[in-house]
Amino acid sequence: MDTFMSEAIVLEAVLISVLLALWITWLLMRGLFLLMPATNHAAAPRPIRPIRLVGNHQPANQRRDAA
Repeated sequence: MDTFMSEAIVLEAVLISVLLALWITWLLMRGLFLLMPATNHAAAPRPIRPIRLVGNHQPANQRRDAA
């Protein structure tokens, strides 16, 4: 009976260790995949948009200076 109880405790400890390792691996992989981009850039490239210059506000400045 004593040997059976020690084997059961070892088996329970191994099972808990394996389940804990699987849970930690699942958490880490989920976090890794959340950090990855959702789209594949090679398959669906984003359209290139022209850059709008911020310093090009001459019509607004002319209206303000006219008052």
